[in-house]
Amino acid sequence: MATATPAGCRRERTIPTVSDEVGNASGDAAATPVARIEHDLNNALASIVAFSQLIRSDPSLPPSLRSQAELLVQEAHRTRQLVGNLLDVAGHGRPPPGQPTAVNPDSPGDRPLARTDERPRILVLDDEPSIRDFLGRALTRAGFEPILTASGTDALDVIRSDPPAAILCDHRMAGMSGTEFQAAVAEIDPALGRRFAFMSGDVLNHDLRDFATARGVHLLAKPFDIATVGDTVRALLAASAG
Repeated sequence: MATATPAGCRRERTIPTVSDEVGNASGDAAATPVARIEHDLNNALASIVAFSQLIRSDPSLPPSLRSQAELLVQEAHRTRQLVGNLLDVAGHGRPPPGQPTAVNPDSPGDRPLARTDERPRILVLDDEPSIRDFLGRALTRAGFEPILTASGTDALDVIRSDPPAAILCDHRMAGMSGTEFQAAVAEIDPALGRRFAFMSGDVLNHDLRDFATARGVHLLAKPFDIATVGDTVRALLAASAG
């Protein structure tokens, strides 16, 4: 599994309070306090859902622990539904968690995919270490070669030196945002800019949906599961091949 981040690097995350989110909202006109809290909550929940599935599907898991792992998966999905219900009560529309929105899945690429004789290389850009870890494992299991990056700068270096077959990119990150990164990718390689899926825990962000529609790229709502990751990447590659 390729990675552009130093091995073993982990960072502690602080839990934002509502007052923190209200204060931070003034610096981002597109993000309401509810949207910011939803973003962080969905990111944390995405890790819980993802790793509970990885544990359950581990063939080496002792039978005595398998039922406990199954319970963990069930409770993770129940929590995901509760978060969605809470947003509904708050009056915010949302797509079903974990379902990819194929904004323009039939848009063909302008040239063949990179490295067609090998496992397709999939670039992952996400500043959450746990999400990168899960996506690396999920993509490897699905038959792809993941390239894990934590910043837009590192990801652009990869694209310039050895372009991947497709890209999974977080939307809200420190430094370069997901939309800024996608625009930069499209400047370098327009076809690769369409073999692109945004991953977002901020499903209330209508600006992101409008941007994805205008650019003809996919939108994948966090939290998602193992199967959805593989299905999304295959859809990106199939659309390009078509």
